[in-house]
Amino acid sequence: MGMSTKDGWVNQGVVASEATQSERENAESGSAASTGAQLIDYERARDMAADPDPSIRRTLASRLDTQPEVLFFLAEDRDPSVRLEVARNPSAPRQADILLVKDEDGAIRSGLAEKIARLMPDLPNDRRSTLYRLTVKALEALAEDNLAMVRMVLAECLKGVPNAPHDVVRLLAGDAELAVAQPILEFSPVLSDKDLVEIINSKPVQGAMQAIARREELGESVSDAIVDHGGDDAIAVLLANKSAQIREETLDAMVELAETKSSWHEPIVMRPKLSRRAVLRLSNFVAMTLLDRLQNRLDLDSDALVELTQNVERRLESEAGTTKGEGRTAAALTDSDLSQHVENRVEDRDFRGSDLENALARGDKCFAETVLSVLSEVPEARVADAVSSMNARALVSVVWKTGLSPTYATLVQGQLAGIAPGDILRSDDDDWPLSEQDMEWQVALLLEID
Repeated sequence: MGMSTKDGWVNQGVVASEATQSERENAESGSAASTGAQLIDYERARDMAADPDPSIRRTLASRLDTQPEVLFFLAEDRDPSVRLEVARNPSAPRQADILLVKDEDGAIRSGLAEKIARLMPDLPNDRRSTLYRLTVKALEALAEDNLAMVRMVLAECLKGVPNAPHDVVRLLAGDAELAVAQPILEFSPVLSDKDLVEIINSKPVQGAMQAIARREELGESVSDAIVDHGGDDAIAVLLANKSAQIREETLDAMVELAETKSSWHEPIVMRPKLSRRAVLRLSNFVAMTLLDRLQNRLDLDSDALVELTQNVERRLESEAGTTKGEGRTAAALTDSDLSQHVENRVEDRDFRGSDLENALARGDKCFAETVLSVLSEVPEARVADAVSSMNARALVSVVWKTGLSPTYATLVQGQLAGIAPGDILRSDDDDWPLSEQDMEWQVALLLEID
């Protein structure tokens, strides 16, 4: 951008008088006099604005006491570093900001977005004022910027602003980039339940449903919309949001669908309010570790607790029966028979981690060790050694070799080996607590022949 005539006080190509030595030193060091009690001398500002040294003009553009008309002039400076300082300067007039929303430099537009959003909470509420109208105009232009980074900066800065313009917030909430939409959808107090339902019904960008599902104090109508239109992942997030309001009938309906959706099990069991019907239904299929949590709920009356306990006992008896072979329980089989018994089960059907969970819940350590040995192809004696020595690294590696998820590594360490909670190697989400190279090495150690 070139320098142009503004208010008749500076002409392009005219070299103004030299800036003072102190001002040059300030420019070179990056400092700016921003706290002066009076505006910078008008004549001096004119000279600095026309100085050929961009560091001098940059110093002037960064000062809080620079006259608005001078900042307006510098908004079209040929040097982008000068325009960036104007974009960041809260003293710049909104007319200068309107010029800068069209600047070719994305960093300048990002700096402008951050500044205006930061000033928004202190903006007068008079929507008829020129300042308000120009501010909204600038924000709307930035919300539609063709550079995603600019929109991301704006969304991040506006996400918690209660008086942010509604139209601007809606633009950002519907953005095609999740990184732009997410902070607004998850945090903006400007969005009403009606807005959120409309966004959900509009088939927003993937991941938007999860962002909405994480909002604090989510209303029932929004929860219903997520259940109706969201996928399993969004519903799992909704269930985990303890502040979300979910109708009892909606929650009961989700319980009926939950048996085949393992990602729902833990969050639904931990919901702050569950109907008696929902608790009893869950007791028929959730993992054994979650049954303990169901039985420890404080919101169950005595009759419901008795019925739940009976349900759990019947289920344990039924599942223990599946380990019987030709009239003998797994615990009664010889070691070789037990190994063959497990191998036959693996061959006959897909082996599930819940079978290992059930063995641990019954206290059948022999069967659990055999399962681990067969699936990992690590000798059972070696598995037993790792269990008896409470070797957490070895046990994690054995479970990794079985192909089961990291969750089972935690169960095996705690329930099979009896490792103290503080010493258990815990996984982070779906990540193993050890590197793949480390686990391969641990398995190789177990396979070594004495």
